[in-house]
Amino acid sequence: MNSNTDKCKQFRELHDRLSAELRVLKESEQEEEREGVENPLEIVNIIKSLQKTLNTVELELKKCQDSN
Repeated sequence: MNSNTDKCKQFRELHDRLSAELRVLKESEQEEEREGVENPLEIVNIIKSLQKTLNTVELELKKCQDSN
């Protein structure tokens, strides 16, 4: 494999891990809301940060698709 293929593979793996983590955090946040527990600002900020990172990874993955 060349370095571009390796990089794209790493971006796909990172995308999968970020997506899974975001899903878990959002489910946890929703459950806390249903239980009436106030969501800590820290969790909200983590979700926003991970979403921003996921968007960046998606842009990089688009470059991988465009180069194929």
